[in-house]
This record gives sequence, structure tokens and C-alpha cells, in this order.
Amino acid sequence: MKRILLIVILLMGIVAGCSPTFIFGIEEAEPRNEPAVTPYTVPPNFIPQAVIITALGDSLSQGVGDVENLGGYTGRVAAEMRTWQGIEGVAIENTAKRGRRSDQLLAMFQQGELTGPVAEADYLTMTIGGNDVMRIVKRDLFSLNMQAFADELILYENRFDNIFTAIRDINPNAPMIIMGIYNPFSLITDEVEEFDQIIASYNEAMQERTEADPQACFVPVSDLFAGNKNLVYHSDFFHPNSKGYDLMTKRILKRMEECGLSYEE
Repeated sequence: MKRILLIVILLMGIVAGCSPTFIFGIEEAEPRNEPAVTPYTVPPNFIPQAVIITALGDSLSQGVGDVENLGGYTGRVAAEMRTWQGIEGVAIENTAKRGRRSDQLLAMFQQGELTGPVAEADYLTMTIGGNDVMRIVKRDLFSLNMQAFADELILYENRFDNIFTAIRDINPNAPMIIMGIYNPFSLITDEVEEFDQIIASYNEAMQERTEADPQACFVPVSDLFAGNKNLVYHSDFFHPNSKGYDLMTKRILKRMEECGLSYEE
């Protein structure tokens, strides 16, 4: 972990003055020329309606770093959905906030702050967990160890499950798009095996819970942000830039097709 400590200090020095919302990646980025996603079709008796997407979570759902101001991946998905057969229009209810952790998101559900936006949603998107890991990094900066992350993961799994349950108590049927997390330390070095393991374990926990819900779809994005070969990072070295959000959107649309998430009246 000493090597990781030096890497963390270097990276935090680079981004001094920025809000360090923590997001992750571990594999090689895929090329941008992914195959086009087959457009969704709807039943012939479908009545065109406006679709509402409610975004939950942290800075990625908020769209921080998107210099084109297209609303991050949520805004781009909405733009694509507007082209789908039978969709009259798409509105976004973005409740996400930079720096938000899972305990804070869960508290919002417990206090009823998200009942309205979730209840009215036809689709839900969520990114959460990166800042939970970053809290451990900042707290234990000079004494990082794997056990601290393992202990936090147990708590995170419980909070994530409670968030998921709270969403379904409010809105049992809306398709949910759950984004994985990634590792910006790979931007400056490939010698962070311990962090690769940490990020993989958080993603596995989210994926397992998500796949237990037939109307939810887990979207892994870690490989898109391994290093910066495809120039996908914003200048703060933590958030995606517009190109990064483009790649995330392509991955989301591909996964939605694989998960069978299409609009139903």
C-alpha cells in the first residue's frame, strides 16, 4: 500500500482545489467505433407519451465535466430516446449532486426527499459509490490498508441494498440503469493492483444486486477510463469529459438492449 500512498498524494496534488469525487476504471479503453445500437421498437398499439428520466446519485449522473453541457450520460441517453419510435418527448429530473455518498443518498430516501422524482420516473439512472471509496482514501491517507476498504464495502453493500429497496418501494416497475465505478489512479500509473481489486469488489457488489432485479441493468464502464489513451478525462483528472460521456452513453445503450429495457406504456 506504500506505493498506492505515493500515487494518491501525487494525484491529489494534481487536482488540488477540485472537488475530488472519486470515480474509477481498470481495463483498456474500448475504441470509439462501437457498432451502432439497434433502435428500440414499441408495440403497434402504443400511444406516444412523454418519458421522464430521474437521475440519482453523484457527479456522474449530474454531468460534471461535460464541457458540451449536454447533461452528461443522462442527457445523452435522453437525446437518443427522443428518436425512438412512439416517444413524444423526454424530460429529465436530475437530483444528482457532486460529492454525494451512499449514506447521504439513503438519508434522502429515508427523509422522503426523493419520493416525488422517483415515483414519476419512467426510467431511473444512478451512479453511487465512488465517493464512499474516496472518503476512506482521504481519511486514511497516510495509513491506507486493504482491510479498511473491505470493512467499508460491507457497509456500502447494505446501504446500496437499502437504496435499491427504497426505489422499488416507491416505483416497482421503472427500468433502472446502474452505472459501475472506475479508477482515475490508472491515469498516472498501471501499478495499482490493490485499487483494481477494491474497485472490482465494489462493482461486483452492485452488479449482483442489480441483476437480481429483472427491470434493472448494470453498466460496467471501468475499461473506458483505464488511463487516458482515448482522452476521456476532464481537466480535473477525475470526471469524464464530453468524449468520456459519449463513450458511457454508447455503453449504456448497448447494455439496455442486452438487458431488454424498452419503453412500455
